[in-house]
Amino acid sequence: MRVSPGILFMLASTALLAVVNVAVKKLDGMPTAEIIFARCFISLTLTIIQLRRTHTPVWGPPEARGNLWARGIFGAGSIIGGFLALKALPIGGAVTLSYLAPVVTAVAAIGLVGEPLKPWQWLFYGLAVAGVLLAKGTAGLLSAGVLIGVGAAVASGLSSVFLRRVGDKVAPLVPVFYFNLVPLAIAAGWMLFDLQLPHGTDWAWLALAGVFTHVALWCVTQAFRKKQANFVAALDYLGLLYATALGYFIFGDNIKPAVYPGIGLILLGVLLNAWYTSRQAKRA
Repeated sequence: MRVSPGILFMLASTALLAVVNVAVKKLDGMPTAEIIFARCFISLTLTIIQLRRTHTPVWGPPEARGNLWARGIFGAGSIIGGFLALKALPIGGAVTLSYLAPVVTAVAAIGLVGEPLKPWQWLFYGLAVAGVLLAKGTAGLLSAGVLIGVGAAVASGLSSVFLRRVGDKVAPLVPVFYFNLVPLAIAAGWMLFDLQLPHGTDWAWLALAGVFTHVALWCVTQAFRKKQANFVAALDYLGLLYATALGYFIFGDNIKPAVYPGIGLILLGVLLNAWYTSRQAKRA
């Protein structure tokens, strides 16, 4: 069976972003604004260089700019909110909240993109969400930081929907340009209030985070150009598998027994959604 390029791009993106999370965790002592600034600055620089080489207008066509700016604004909300949630909540709670984003993407795509969810797909998403809750638990979620975490997840989901609305109207790197431009501007002003120069291996981790973020965003753009938003969003749940493995092998995190059935539910939900979507496409 031939695997769709959209699936491969999304799998690559989730793997790359999992590595970025490792880099961010290694930079735990650095101010949040500086990490965001470095990630976005490196990715934005690479994006502009590549767009200039291909003589592609960085701002995209006028008819697509509204969706592109929406992608950038909601993307900034997801990045900043995600970092703040990690500061305010236990890691397990913050991760659990972040996985509300694919559900937001799928639901918002109904009205904004015209891609309705079938009744069975609601069940498949429910399995994936149940798997996240089982694997990571809900301890520590009832705190002030929960609103930030939910807000970040909603922003992330809406950012993905506006990316889907752009579709094939622009070159793949143009949405990446907007996704980095808005949070870069916010972080530039924010970090002036808490400036701390990197030292030692911090430079290497910042560079890795920036480059891998750039490639991951390009992969996400390609994935949403080639597949329905509700299908691609479901693959995002596989990021929990990457995060669990990296946490175990790199940081020595203990894996609780509940993680295994939780991962099983996530995989079941994702695979059933992939099978169902493929089956529906063949019938169309």
